[in-house]
Amino acid sequence: MLNRIASGNHRSVKLRKQDTVVFSSSVIPGNERSIQRLKDNIYRQADNVIHGDLMDVHISGHGTRRDIIDMLDQVKPDYFMPVYGNHFFLKEAERLAVKHGFDQKKAIVPDNGTIVELSKEGLKVLKEKANSDYVFVDGLGVSDSQNVVLRDRQVLAEDGMLVVIVTVHTKTGKLIQNPDIISRGFVFLKDNKDLIEDIRHKIKHMVVASDPKSWADTNQIRNDIRDKIGQFVFTKTQKRPMILPVVIEV
Repeated sequence: MLNRIASGNHRSVKLRKQDTVVFSSSVIPGNERSIQRLKDNIYRQADNVIHGDLMDVHISGHGTRRDIIDMLDQVKPDYFMPVYGNHFFLKEAERLAVKHGFDQKKAIVPDNGTIVELSKEGLKVLKEKANSDYVFVDGLGVSDSQNVVLRDRQVLAEDGMLVVIVTVHTKTGKLIQNPDIISRGFVFLKDNKDLIEDIRHKIKHMVVASDPKSWADTNQIRNDIRDKIGQFVFTKTQKRPMILPVVIEV
């Protein structure tokens, strides 16, 4: 909401020069840059901005021990199952409830994926576990099995990609032409001609030294190029770009 207010997109709240804005919560690790941008934006619009760097104004958004006890007294639940938080938070909440007089047998601290069955007979923790892995939303797709995709994107983001195109004769296994090298986010080809030529020479040597019969297995060729060129590039640059071998048989 504060972002919308600061950017002028809130439909009912507008910042004025004489307004006072208080950042009453601490910055969550990892959000420092976005919070700083927000703070700068507010400073441009309001004269009075108060935050933790100026004075202790932090207010927790989580319930206190007294809040938990009050909820137990008012709701009087049959079962107590704290959720959402680190495990030690949940255990401390359970301990507080039991100390306050709640039945230990009716208090449960679940782990992620724990299945709890409630029936007329009472509460039962099942042996089965529900899948609690991350679910990723990517465009229009939703999946819990995109670890490979994310790993590939991380490699591309860090060290880029190197495409190696090898054209060989189907029967003899000989190179038809020089291997083509395409770099994206790895190195600038014009500034690294020596490295590119070294990679080409390495590929040529691999082809010449290999058994022509083995070139019938293009998957094996790709794996060899990926492994050996990957090791060679790391030795030369200390980088691990994604190696994409393309074998064309003519």
